[in-house]
Amino acid sequence: MNTTSHSSVRVPIRYAASDKPPGVVYTLTQAESTSCFEAHDTEISNARLATELFSLDTSGFTLVKHSTRMTDINDQAQIDGVYTQEVQALVSALTGATRVHVFHKLARYEDGEKLGKRRPAASAHVDYTGDTYLTWARQELGEREGPKLLRGRWASINVWRGIGAVERMPLAVVDGRTVPDEHFLSVPIHNRPGDPTPLVGRNLMFNPSQRWYYFPAMQPDEVLLFTQYASDPARPQRVAHSAFDDPGSRADAAPRVSFECRAFAFFD
Repeated sequence: MNTTSHSSVRVPIRYAASDKPPGVVYTLTQAESTSCFEAHDTEISNARLATELFSLDTSGFTLVKHSTRMTDINDQAQIDGVYTQEVQALVSALTGATRVHVFHKLARYEDGEKLGKRRPAASAHVDYTGDTYLTWARQELGEREGPKLLRGRWASINVWRGIGAVERMPLAVVDGRTVPDEHFLSVPIHNRPGDPTPLVGRNLMFNPSQRWYYFPAMQPDEVLLFTQYASDPARPQRVAHSAFDDPGSRADAAPRVSFECRAFAFFD
């Protein structure tokens, strides 16, 4: 695929229905989720045509070159050892963070439910509320380190890559400057019916002022980073995102497989 051959695509994106209850998201059995959505045709611009316009400090997202020594996304030892260290180094170098803690490492498969694995999330959302990120951080860091680190500036950043070229179901992101807090609807997140969690996510409601972007045909040596929460209100607070069906995909393209990490970045 020629990654600069088109300026944008126009596709339906699933947004939270503003006139319906938030429902519940079931992450392991997505088909049983009770959240109500409505589809809106949405223009998604080709960010490769102007990569210099985007950064974590401006739009809340950026694409960088990054190779990995991880060879098997199902090998937990590689994930917790090799890849975690790579992500820590990447986020620290890119943001200037003095401490990076990687958590919630997850593979997604386009045909995931057939395999008993996670599917791409095909609705506009931010992973969690600010309070839920605080819950995660306290749980991950413990009582000894957590209170001190959380008193300073910190952020939660997603680190997303394709395993192989991403030619189907790419990830689209919204410029964080175009999405105020009131565009979101908070929604409980459970694993499956009868298996609740204390987590709360945020589904995005449609607004024509939102500006969507994607990087066509992401390669295995490219990583998309995007902010999900920032304690500094002067910085991009949240980047909503969604997988979508790319009309430019080849008919014989391989199903998308991706791997993501969430990272807490702490600053002095």
